[in-house]
Amino acid sequence: MPTYEYECKNCKKKFSVILSVSEYGKGKVACPKCKGKKVQRSISPFMTKTSRKS
Repeated sequence: MPTYEYECKNCKKKFSVILSVSEYGKGKVACPKCKGKKVQRSISPFMTKTSRKS
């Protein structure tokens, strides 16, 4: 499942949430610190792992 990065507009806390695609589509994400619903998705880096040696 994908990991999404968010920032709360109320308390400015940045947090990560693991959501399925269907859960993400519902858009019901709340801040774990202040329970606020005003959150904005942030751009986050990603990493892949392969079995091939470089």
